[in-house]
Amino acid sequence: MKKTILLIILLINSVFCFSISPISIDTNDGNEVILQRKPHERGPYTGHGRRFTLGVAFGIGMDWLNPQADDLVRNGTVFGVKYGIPIDINFTDKDNYYFSFGLFFNHTGGKLKFQTIFENDNTQEVTTERKFNTSYITIPTGIKLKTPSMKNFVIATHFGLYHSFRLSSRASDQYIANDGPQELKKYVYTKETALFREAAYIGLGVEYIIKEDFRAYFYAIYSHSFLNYFNPTQSHLLASGDKEKATLANLEFQFGLSF
Repeated sequence: MKKTILLIILLINSVFCFSISPISIDTNDGNEVILQRKPHERGPYTGHGRRFTLGVAFGIGMDWLNPQADDLVRNGTVFGVKYGIPIDINFTDKDNYYFSFGLFFNHTGGKLKFQTIFENDNTQEVTTERKFNTSYITIPTGIKLKTPSMKNFVIATHFGLYHSFRLSSRASDQYIANDGPQELKKYVYTKETALFREAAYIGLGVEYIIKEDFRAYFYAIYSHSFLNYFNPTQSHLLASGDKEKATLANLEFQFGLSF
């Protein structure tokens, strides 16, 4: 605990010292002018970034499930939403290389289609269309690379891993028989959904420098999970006897501000 408190104090102190560091500007006559920046006073943009950058981000996109069992068929996409606080740490003297992490809430899911056997008066096999909606808390860790400013615009790419923990999950079924949809059923699907999701992501975007470290940005981000979306110990059996198995993927369009 003492080591953690000491580390936090050192980090805060380093940010404060960086914010009051002097700025050197070359004049037209070749002389160098040293400007001493006061605490919390913003100077002219010089291409040197802050050590820590916070932000707010909101993303929307298309999410889908890639089936890994023969009886499952992908049946379209769902609308996904993600929002949270991104944090970038600059380990260099320039604005080009960052370690990126943060905290996000992610609402995602997908649609699958499969055959279900009903045993009533007569045993029959009908088509079931199931929609999944799951909420995660996500911690991204990755690397962000940025080009030098070009008329206040910066091109950037970032890649890394999403570490997600399932909060809740729901499913809804629609049964399709010969004469069309028969029934819509909704139920909780939290236990049947895997607790942990690990995914790789890669994104490309553009940032606009409004004033020094205050920026607006847009990213297009693709991610794909490594692990089964379903909990293998709790997932349902299919008509063939196999259990549900699929991986989650999404394409996200993220908007945000950093400061």
